[in-house]
Amino acid sequence: MFQLLPTAAADAVFYAAGVKSPAVMLIGNNRAEATLATAALYCAGARIVTSEADLVLVVEAKAARGCAHGLHAPLVAIVPPGEKRKALAAGVDAAYARPARWKAYSRLVERVLAEWAPTRRGSAPRRGRTS
Repeated sequence: MFQLLPTAAADAVFYAAGVKSPAVMLIGNNRAEATLATAALYCAGARIVTSEADLVLVVEAKAARGCAHGLHAPLVAIVPPGEKRKALAAGVDAAYARPARWKAYSRLVERVLAEWAPTRRGSAPRRGRTS
C-alpha cells in the first residue's frame, strides 16, 4: 500500500514554489480554437500571458503571418493538417497537426511545452524537432 510521509505536503509546497510554470502567449482569431488551446495549456500547467512569453502558441495559420516580428520566443503552431505548410511558410519555428480528439490534443500541448519551453530560469529557448 502507498503511504505518505508526514513531510510530503511541505516538500510538495517547497518544490512547487521553486518551479515556475512556463509563460505562453496564445495567438488566434477563432474563439473556439483559442478556448480549446487555453484549456489544454491550463491542464498542462502553463500560464497564459500577454507579454514576455517563454513560448508563443499560434492556433491558426492566418494568425501566424504578422506575429513573427519582435517576439523573442519560439513560435509554435497547432493547426489543422491542411494548414501545416501555410504556418511554416508564415515563419513559425514548428507546426504540429491538430488532433481531432481532446486527449490527443492535450497530450500534444504537453509535448510542445516540454520540447519548446525553457527548463531553467534565464536559459535560452530550445529548438525542438518539427513533426
